Amino acid sequence: MNSIPPNDPQQDPHEIVIELAEEELSVTREQVSDGRVRVTRSTVEHDEAINLLLNRERVEVVHVAKGQRIEEMPEIREENGVLIVPVVEEEIEVIRRLVLREELHIRKISEQVPYEDVVTLRKQQVNVDKKEDET
Repeated sequence: MNSIPPNDPQQDPHEIVIELAEEELSVTREQVSDGRVRVTRSTVEHDEAINLLLNRERVEVVHVAKGQRIEEMPEIREENGVLIVPVVEEEIEVIRRLVLREELHIRKISEQVPYEDVVTLRKQQVNVDKKEDET
């Protein structure tokens, strides 16, 4: 609104002029520390007894020697709560026998064969002369 100053000649004497005031708001924020907080962490240990029943299974392996000849591979089987696993190996059967393949017949034969050759022979001779004394 416009207001007319009090000394204005155009002012009506019956009119009252009131000046208005306006407030302005200015807001600012400021960080204020009004105290501090310290957080610490610690671990507390304590012993506690535990009583439980645990289930445990163990196996017992027994080697049972057999040495039996079989015709076919046996299956894995269970008898009276015992698991039976057959262990099989192959064997080679070798038969050793003598077989006469041949004979060698060897005979001595004596014979006379003529032989001729030229050879050089050496011979030493000794000649001894005896001289007698003349007296």
